[in-house]
Amino acid sequence: MKDLGSALKDFQKKYPQVSNARLAQTLEIIKNDQDVQDFWQAHQKELKPDAFAVAMMDLFEYVNQKHQSKNPASGLFPGYHPILTIEKGYPHVTYQASPKTQEFLMQKKMLKMFSVPKDVRQADLKQLVAEVGQHPGRQAAVSAAVRLFDALVSQDKGHQHDFIQGLYLYGDFGVGKTYLMGALANALSANGISVMMVHWTSMIEDLKAGFNKNSTDQKTDDIIAQAKQAEVLILDDMGTDNLTAWARDSILSVILEYRMQNQVTTCFTSNFDLTSLEEYLSQTREAKEPGKAARLMQRILFLAQPVAVAGENLRLHR
Repeated sequence: MKDLGSALKDFQKKYPQVSNARLAQTLEIIKNDQDVQDFWQAHQKELKPDAFAVAMMDLFEYVNQKHQSKNPASGLFPGYHPILTIEKGYPHVTYQASPKTQEFLMQKKMLKMFSVPKDVRQADLKQLVAEVGQHPGRQAAVSAAVRLFDALVSQDKGHQHDFIQGLYLYGDFGVGKTYLMGALANALSANGISVMMVHWTSMIEDLKAGFNKNSTDQKTDDIIAQAKQAEVLILDDMGTDNLTAWARDSILSVILEYRMQNQVTTCFTSNFDLTSLEEYLSQTREAKEPGKAARLMQRILFLAQPVAVAGENLRLHR
């Protein structure tokens, strides 16, 4: 196999029209690209004698798109960068997702969110860690979320197999509980861990609406199955609905029982502290049943560590 310089000369002899200024410039761009030179040198034995003549435009596309990809919005495939491969003895351009794009694709695959606000879907755990000094009331919760993230990622890599307890974040409206859980969900899913984050009241209302359309059974079963089996489940905003015995006993209790028995990481957010949560769970529209509430609280306390979140209402500053 000839080196790149000889291949270029042969091409110019075979195709005299390369004296055209544009084609001559193309050849010069290819010739001066260090990555093309290194590729050619590394694959001398695999490339066919006419490889350059056949694949000149592939090589030019590679060099051109390599520079374009430095500006993500200007390339042929935003979020992807070109790489050279060999197909049947000839250079060929393929496109590989950038690290940020790979992270986005992994999140899309591993993360399910139900009625979660747009800003929460974009929450960044690293940014929250960097800004935690500005919000001392959230420091304990952010630290706990980071520890949970580290433990789950470590377990996913096979370093441990013990049950990892989730978090029960509680505090006033707007202090950042949901945003922190969204950031955790994004970080976990980007690392290949499946997460389901659902707004509790919205999920219940959606399931109720299904009853009115006579399409409930399968949909209810599917949602419950997903919530039971998610690698990490986040139930957001517990306690904002008018609780019914059906929602408590047929939905929440079933999900939490499964997750406790199978020791699956589960997180919650709520405006209620533990005492208020138990009161909420005891009183449905139908009756007051403290025994059922106490039973559910045992499951919640097994599944999640309570952490208070304090601070100013962030929603007032957006």
